[in-house]
Amino acid sequence: MGLMTTFQKKKAEDPTHGKSQKGGFVVVGQMPGSKIGKQQAMGKMETELENDLVALKLIRSVKEKERVKAESLVPKYMALVDSLKAAGSNHFLLGQILVWLFDIKDIPQAMDLALYCIEHEVAMPERFKRDLPTYLCDTIVEWAENEHDAGRSTEPYFRQVCDLAKDWDFPDQVRVRIHRLRGLIAMKKEDFKQAVVEFEYAMEYGGKVKTWLDRARKKLDPDQQ
Repeated sequence: MGLMTTFQKKKAEDPTHGKSQKGGFVVVGQMPGSKIGKQQAMGKMETELENDLVALKLIRSVKEKERVKAESLVPKYMALVDSLKAAGSNHFLLGQILVWLFDIKDIPQAMDLALYCIEHEVAMPERFKRDLPTYLCDTIVEWAENEHDAGRSTEPYFRQVCDLAKDWDFPDQVRVRIHRLRGLIAMKKEDFKQAVVEFEYAMEYGGKVKTWLDRARKKLDPDQQ
């Protein structure tokens, strides 16, 4: 019997399955001190996570999914996340909570956990085809593009990822997005020399930024035709 079928069967038998008395998801506390207690708690936690993922999948509204993650799921697991981090664990739950944190746009907590996950080689959830560095770059660049378009600062998170990405190997289109956005930020600061550098890098990796590059060069040298 699959997870979805099992969850639906239990839900039909008990409408409160997967929820606390207050209507939110069951809270997962900190890890016990004993080895046996930790093993039992981890087993229970993994079952809870499976149930929560299935329950989340049953929600059709993207907006409602985000609300559930922000109000119920992330608070439910954060104490356990802190315990796992304190123990130096690379448990797969950390990758799942990382995704949820980015989904609800809690960028400060997401970046803090992302840096930990990279250091401790935490795997992304199985359904993800991208590795953690690529996922992190994609996600932060998308967030930073939206912030830039809205006239808000991308600091310090976009810069942090750019610094990390220097030593990473990922698809060219990811690097294009990074250099394009860095060029746009430099243009906004009227640092046209740096903008030219960024747009040239973007073009080197296949980016279609010629219009922006020409504009930056002309700003740098008004006599240029």
